[in-house]
Amino acid sequence: MSTQLLPRQIQKPILAPVMQQSIEVLLLNLTELNLAIEQEMQNNPLLEINEEATLSRERSLEEITASVNELLRHAPSPGHAQHFTDDDILEERPVKTESSLEDILLRQLRVELNDPLDIRIGEYLIGNLDEDGYLKTTCAEVSFLLGVQDAGRVEKVLSLIQGFEPAGIASRDLRECLLTQIRSGVHPRKELLVRIIAEHLEDLGHKRFQQIARKMAMPVEEIKKLAGMIAALEPKPARNYRPVRSSIYIYPDVVIREDKENGYRVEVSREGVPQLRINAYYRNLLKRADLNDRDREFILEKFRNAVNFIKSVEQRGQTMRRIAGYLLERQKAFFEEGGPLVPMILKDVAQAIGRNESTVSRAIHNKFIDTPRGIFSIKFFFSQGIPATAGSDAASAAPHGFVASRSVKDEIHNLITSEDKRSPLSDQDIHLYLMRRDMQIARRTISKYRQALRILPSNLRKV
Repeated sequence: MSTQLLPRQIQKPILAPVMQQSIEVLLLNLTELNLAIEQEMQNNPLLEINEEATLSRERSLEEITASVNELLRHAPSPGHAQHFTDDDILEERPVKTESSLEDILLRQLRVELNDPLDIRIGEYLIGNLDEDGYLKTTCAEVSFLLGVQDAGRVEKVLSLIQGFEPAGIASRDLRECLLTQIRSGVHPRKELLVRIIAEHLEDLGHKRFQQIARKMAMPVEEIKKLAGMIAALEPKPARNYRPVRSSIYIYPDVVIREDKENGYRVEVSREGVPQLRINAYYRNLLKRADLNDRDREFILEKFRNAVNFIKSVEQRGQTMRRIAGYLLERQKAFFEEGGPLVPMILKDVAQAIGRNESTVSRAIHNKFIDTPRGIFSIKFFFSQGIPATAGSDAASAAPHGFVASRSVKDEIHNLITSEDKRSPLSDQDIHLYLMRRDMQIARRTISKYRQALRILPSNLRKV
C-alpha cells in the first residue's frame, strides 16, 4: 500500500467576509453591539461618531449607501485635523472592593496554620472549590500532585477547612455538607438528624417518610419534623458568598410602545448606539493626486470595511424591526388584553419578512423586548402549536384551532400552584383536565412540560 496526494475539485458554500460580518453583528445584543462599535472604531480610523445626526428616524440601507457615496464624490475641501483636550477629567472616586469566598477562607487558614506545607495544602484545596463550594478532588490526588507522602496530612487540613465559615464548605458531597453543618451547629436532637442524613438521605430526598420511620422505629410525624430541620440547612455553602452576576441587568433590543392615537408602534432601541459616519479627512485624502498607491489602497480597504460595518448595523436594526412588527401583529391579543399566546415558529416569521429561518434565529438570539406587559425574551413568543378541538373554548381563544405550548405550560403551572398539597394532581389528572378543555395533549407531553417547569412529580409534592 502507498499514500498519494491527489487534487480533487469540490463545491462547498463559503461565506464572503461581508456576509460573515453581517451575521456576527446580527447575533449581538444591545450591550454587545455597543462594545463591537467601540472596538471597530479603534481598529478603523475612518469610522467616527456623527454627533450632528438625530436618532429620531432610522435610515434605510439605501439611504446609508447613497449618503456615503455622495460624500465621497462631492467631498468638501480638506479641513484641519481635529484636536481634543483633556479638560473633561473624571472625578476620582474610591473603588468598591469585595472579598471573595477564597479570600475569606485563606484568611481563616493563615490564622489557624503556620506550617508552610500545611498552608500550601490548604491553599490548593481552597483553590479547587467549585461554584457551590464543594471540593471536586480527592485527598489522594492532592497528596500526589503536591508530593506529600502522607495523605492523612491532607485529610487533616481538609477537616480543618471544613470547620471554617461558611459551614459545610469544602465538602465532597451533599451528605458530608449537611453532616458538617449539623455537627458544627447547635441543633436539638442532633444524633437523630445525623443518623437520618448518614443512613437515609436518598429516602429523604424522595420523601419516603414511612420507610424511614419503619427503619428507625419512629412515628412518621416525628420524621417529618426532623426532615423540616434538615431542609432548612444550606445545600450550597458558597451561595451567599459569590458575587451577583452583572447579567441580571437587561437592556431590551426592541421596544413596543402603546400610542393612544395610533395604537402600538415598534422601535429598535438605540440606547448608547451612536450614529456612525466616514471621517471627512480620510475621504479628502483619496482625492489627492500625490497620494501614493500604498496609502490609497489602505484607505480604500478601511473605507470599504467602514461602509460594510455601517450597513451591517443598520441591517440588524431593520431585521429586528420587521420581526418585532410581525410579532406585534401576531400576538396583539396578548399585548392588548393579556390573552393567550398564538403559536408561532421561526418558519412563520421567516416567510412573513422574506428572510431565512437561520437569519431569524440569529436575530432573536439572546435578545429582549420591552412591551406594555413587561420585558420578555423574544424567544418567549415562539412556541409550537397544540391542536384543540373545534368549537371548544381553547380553540376559540386561539386562531387556526391551535394553542401555544407556552399557554399549556402556564395552565399546568397554575393548576399545580392552586392544587391541594395534601392530594396533589398527578400527570394523569392534569391530562384528564386538559382533555375536558378539549386540548389533545398526551400524558408524556404533560410530564415533559412539568419537568421543563422544574416541578416535582405528585408523590414528591405531597405534604
